[in-house]
Amino acid sequence: MSPATDDDGPTRNQYRTAAGYEMESRRLILRGGAYDGRRWEGVVKPGNRVFCGDGDWAISGVYVVSEVVETDEDGRPANIAVPAFAAEETDS
Repeated sequence: MSPATDDDGPTRNQYRTAAGYEMESRRLILRGGAYDGRRWEGVVKPGNRVFCGDGDWAISGVYVVSEVVETDEDGRPANIAVPAFAAEETDS
């Protein structure tokens, strides 16, 4: 039996989050949360969570990519991403 190659497709019990054709480089506009208004670009598909924060991983930097597409300031399409977790309440 020969070793598996990329051309063999998924193997039994292999974890796969999305089909390769669904994963592409996307521009994101972050709406809400700690990074509201920022831009992010990376390989992700709508419905997936992605860390868009700076520095160490934190819940506040996790956003969910929506299927909603807007045109950014450069005239390019960008998906809207929203915070994956509700903001913590603070005592004011």
